[in-house]
Amino acid sequence: MRSFRLVIALVLVALAGAACFSAPGGGGSGGNLDARHPQQDAGPPQPGGTFRYALPSDARSLDPHSQSSFNTHIAIGSTYSKLVDFKTGPDIPYGAPVLEGDLAESWEPSPDGRTWTFHLRHGVRFHDVAPVNGREFTSQDVLCTLQRIRELPGHQASQIAMVQDVTAPDPYTVVFRLTEPYAEFDTNLAGHFMWMLPCEGTRGEFDLATTAIGTGPYVLERWERDRERVLTAHPDYYVEGQPYIDRIEISIVPDQAAAIAAFRTGQTDYLSPLSLDKQQADRILSEDPQAVLFREQGLTQTRVYMNQERAPFDDVRVRRAVALAIDRQGMIDSIRAGGSPTAAVTPTLFGGLPSEEAARLQPHDPEQARRLLAEAGLPQGFSTKMIITDGYGENVVREAQWVQQDLAEVGIQVELVVQDYATYFTESFAGKNYDMGYGLQTPMLSADEYLTGEWTSDGPRNWYGIADPALDEMIARQRGELDRAAREEQLHDIQRYIMENVSNPIPLYVYDGLSIYAPYLHDVYPHPDYGTRHQARMWLGPEAPGRE
Repeated sequence: MRSFRLVIALVLVALAGAACFSAPGGGGSGGNLDARHPQQDAGPPQPGGTFRYALPSDARSLDPHSQSSFNTHIAIGSTYSKLVDFKTGPDIPYGAPVLEGDLAESWEPSPDGRTWTFHLRHGVRFHDVAPVNGREFTSQDVLCTLQRIRELPGHQASQIAMVQDVTAPDPYTVVFRLTEPYAEFDTNLAGHFMWMLPCEGTRGEFDLATTAIGTGPYVLERWERDRERVLTAHPDYYVEGQPYIDRIEISIVPDQAAAIAAFRTGQTDYLSPLSLDKQQADRILSEDPQAVLFREQGLTQTRVYMNQERAPFDDVRVRRAVALAIDRQGMIDSIRAGGSPTAAVTPTLFGGLPSEEAARLQPHDPEQARRLLAEAGLPQGFSTKMIITDGYGENVVREAQWVQQDLAEVGIQVELVVQDYATYFTESFAGKNYDMGYGLQTPMLSADEYLTGEWTSDGPRNWYGIADPALDEMIARQRGELDRAAREEQLHDIQRYIMENVSNPIPLYVYDGLSIYAPYLHDVYPHPDYGTRHQARMWLGPEAPGRE
């Protein structure tokens, strides 16, 4: 099996070497994968038009507090807003942790770092949809949102775990008092899941699972689950003149070939990283040299994970054997357009363990994996099942097959169980109804968000059965450390401890994402957070289909 896969890998490398990706400015051959925003200056934005794209799977619910799925948060990412958000633009590197005000126009911590005051924008209006009916957003909506997060509690709970109380001294001021100093509190509020909801929604006056009424640049006009979402411009958006695009249509197209065909035939304007590998991108660009390729630095982790509440994964030696059996670099070179090994925290974030050390601590070492299995009383290996979903696109299924083959070489026979995304994420993964799994993980935006959410015993995303009091203490201690250098070393030590003593989940690598845009789409500057606020600043050129 290894010899067959080696041939495949060599063929893919050869194809990649022959590729001619678009050059800066949207050109064809002679370009490279490294140009981040290959867009020419097209002049001032022109309002109007419809932006169309496809995704491989849909949200099960629009309720941001009941679902941590990327599908839910992408679905509402242009509809709701946050107090603060990540800044994007031509001069901001992709994924840079540069904050700017969204619903808050300014904010400041107290000198001791225990009190944070946010000053809200005046005149921000909700969408004119019953029962909210376009009323003004105020500090009471922040209190309602925080109260609901605490009552559920959902996956947002870890992001406000340090909040002792929150008050609203007036309609435009919100004060958070923390139990301890916390230097990254504003980053937490800019995180994937910290959408501000109207009190009408938190009180149950409309169904948050099927309706989204926010203050964002786009209004949810229609949602037909597993078929289509339609968004229209919010006429009272707080940024004057935005959004530029009148309408956004998102089709759910599970079949990757169909999604690519829709782009080739002009039915859509964008191909997401979930729908592309490097060979497909090369073929598309060779047929349409005006199409624009984006290569974004890897921030999304690929993961193997195990249920520690089930044997034999309750033995750390077995989990470490799994980690050592996998050829990460081979996967990157054969399946992805680029990437780098990762530990628990993505290397580009503050506190992330450098890729070189992550690779050194978890090398591809099948012999050591076999020895650990023998020490665990499994010299002949064992059989198990691994859940995966095709809702992330075909590349993830290919990666799971690669892992399956690597594990077979050390005696672990894996049966792949392919599930639809909703079943995989909610019933199997979050429900801890699995033995092993393979998939993608949310590209969290701070080290503490990763560690607190997944590796603490009571973490809201600890769906692995991890219960390690020493690790809990280490993670709690780093939160209150205000000395940057000391905290960074604590974060590194935590990740080393996880790799040696927990080895679950096993982050393999972060991969570079490829996406392709039509040449008439301008000012596309996304951020890896799940919001899509950047779409308010995108605009369509006069040659775009459907423009008057």
